[in-house]
Amino acid sequence: MNTLRNVALLVSLCCPVFAQSHEVALSGGYNYQNSDQGSGVRANLHGWFASAQFDLTSMVSLTAEVDNYYGSVQHQSATQQNFIAGPQFTFGSEEAKIRPFVYAQVGDQRSSLGGNVENAFNLQVGAGVQIKLSDKLSLQFTPAEYSMATPNASPTHSYSAKLGISWTIWKHRD
Repeated sequence: MNTLRNVALLVSLCCPVFAQSHEVALSGGYNYQNSDQGSGVRANLHGWFASAQFDLTSMVSLTAEVDNYYGSVQHQSATQQNFIAGPQFTFGSEEAKIRPFVYAQVGDQRSSLGGNVENAFNLQVGAGVQIKLSDKLSLQFTPAEYSMATPNASPTHSYSAKLGISWTIWKHRD
């Protein structure tokens, strides 16, 4: 009985959180990654990202993202795609010009090196800032992103930076 009462109390306390504004935003831009290729080999890869974000509250969002990286490793063509999703936590008022954020995302990493293709579990955590340019446009800068993938059950550790534009395509206030 106590468990049921505690769950009911928790749900009732959370309801005001969901009675806020919601929005959908699309983002895209440039990616750089210092990529761990395993066996002590690292590569500098460049590419792009695209994401969709749905704000549950002014501070909590769900994000789905696709990252693409291109380059070469030891004179062989290398590509990497990440298909990831997870929560993002944004701080500060919705009206603030600069809003810091942190996120954690999980999904699939598809890597190709010299024609050999591997899929692996991928975890990304990062932090950045959104700089409001107008009501619908923001500059999104992520100077610190850590990525851990598990190809062949051996973890790799990569570091990325991103710069892009975020466009709010829908907004609703309760």
